[in-house]
Amino acid sequence: MSATTPPTRRDAVRNRARLARAATAAFREDGLDVAVDAIAKRAGVGVATLYRHFPTKLDLVVAVTEAVCEDLDDAAQAALRGADADVLRAFLTAAMEQQHENRGFLEAITQHALPAEQRELLAERVVAMIAPVVEAAHRAGTMAAHLTAEDLLVAMRMLGAAAAGSVRPRPPETALRVVLGGLAAPARA
Repeated sequence: MSATTPPTRRDAVRNRARLARAATAAFREDGLDVAVDAIAKRAGVGVATLYRHFPTKLDLVVAVTEAVCEDLDDAAQAALRGADADVLRAFLTAAMEQQHENRGFLEAITQHALPAEQRELLAERVVAMIAPVVEAAHRAGTMAAHLTAEDLLVAMRMLGAAAAGSVRPRPPETALRVVLGGLAAPARA
């Protein structure tokens, strides 16, 4: 902050946080098509306040994406605090739960709601945060050595699709077992 920039007012900080929480909930429940005035109303602020903090709906989507990424990073860090042998399962379980919680939002951003440049940056960020999970899984032999963080990202997307449900829902543990089996290092003879 420069000497000429006034400090952000506390009410402005609170409003921005309320808007981000309201947008997260609205996107989760109603998808990205929810109207901005509905988000402002849900946050208890006017539309003008929303636009002061988030000039475009894309700015709001990016802010919510940041929060979802922080949660994913927290899940990776929590998994890494455990034994290497448990890291992959712990992380994928948390990631699957997070994707289920944010189903509408995550489906929407993967369906090109974000510009290609934003999606690429998001993918790079996620790959960087899950790389230590992959390294721990390689050390433990719970993930095939030829698989990378990009492959784990694909597996996470598969679990996300499973979390979105299907015509015949199955227990989340079933999808997790299938993905873990596919990632597993081959048994030594």
